[in-house]
Formats: sequence, structure tokens, C-alpha cells
Amino acid sequence: MVMTVGCSSMVAAGLMGELNEAQVTSVTAGRLVAIHEQINDKPWPRARIYARVRATPEEVAAVFFDYQEAKSYVPDVLESRISKRVCPRTVEVDYEVDVPILADEHYTALNEIKATGPNSYVISWRLLRALQTKGAVGSLRIEPYGKGDAVICYTNLVTPGSAMAKILRSMAMKRMEKTVEAIVAKVEDQKKRHPAALAKQVEALRVALAESP
Repeated sequence: MVMTVGCSSMVAAGLMGELNEAQVTSVTAGRLVAIHEQINDKPWPRARIYARVRATPEEVAAVFFDYQEAKSYVPDVLESRISKRVCPRTVEVDYEVDVPILADEHYTALNEIKATGPNSYVISWRLLRALQTKGAVGSLRIEPYGKGDAVICYTNLVTPGSAMAKILRSMAMKRMEKTVEAIVAKVEDQKKRHPAALAKQVEALRVALAESP
């Protein structure tokens, strides 16, 4: 939004188990790995982007869960505002996004977070309504990796509504990679330079997950 012998035992399971040896080496070294899957009758492929984060999974989840801060670090996001709280773990978020060539996009997504295991999380989203986009569904999966780090997989499948879909396809895929890079940079910056703010985000995450779904 990148193996050593010592890490080889981790490759068989979890997110890293979805990658080949060369891809694991790239993620471990701090480089993104982007995989595009063409889906029948969809103009854009499903993107899966893997990255390592120098922070715990809980810290990654806490920063991303602070949806209203997305506008401060995600490229081209002009506004992000929680418009409805379905429950502590599930909210509707209104976004405004700068779109090249076309008018800015305004859309609402339903975002939900779940703990999927010890120190593992998934934040999923689906499009509820939009001015131009026909559909979108995706997730951010977060798991432990190494000592105190996390590995993430950002997945997104967007169905554009514009006749410019083919022209914007490459740009959209690059934007998703920039989004993952921005997530990684934001979490690591929070951990290094803003620990008090990060602690508040972690506490908010814990409170939400402690509530009954």
C-alpha cells in the first residue's frame, strides 16, 4: 500500500505460504509483491499485495482501523469520515478520492474488523454506494512475522463504472501499490515518532474487539 535460512520454517503457513520462494525473499527484504488475478467478466484484475511491516500486527490493525485518518496518509484520498457505526467493529465510511481525468469519486464502504487468531486480524470492506464505481470488495489481512514484525496482504477487486476503465486500469493497479506503501510507512512512522498517538489507536482497537459483534 517487498530468505534467510532462519525464516524458512515460516514459509509453509499463513500469508507467506501463499507465495513462492522468490516472493518470500522479496517480502522479507522489505519489498512489495503484487499479484494480479484476472476475474471473468471483470475489467480490472483482483490485486493482492504483500508487504512486511516493522511493527506488530496489533499496531498495524490499530492504525488502519482509525479510518478517519486515512485522508492524512493514503494517496489521493481527500476525505475519510465515519458516517455510521453499525457496531464497534463495523462502520460505514464515506470517502472522497481524487480520480485522474474523471471527476472525483465519492463512495461509502462498509468496513469490518475481526481477530482471526493470536495476534492476527482481517479488516474487510465492500462498496455500498458510489457515484461512478460499480463495485468493490477487499480486505487487509495481518499476521505476525519474525520477532515483533507483521506481514500484510492487501486485496482489492474493483469494478469501475467508467468507459475509461481500460485506460485507468494500469493507473489503478499502481495506486493500490502506493496505498500499501503508505500504510507501511504510516504504521512505522507512528511507532517510531508518535508512540503516544499509536497507543491511543491500539486502545481503541482493543475496546472495539472486546465488544460483542
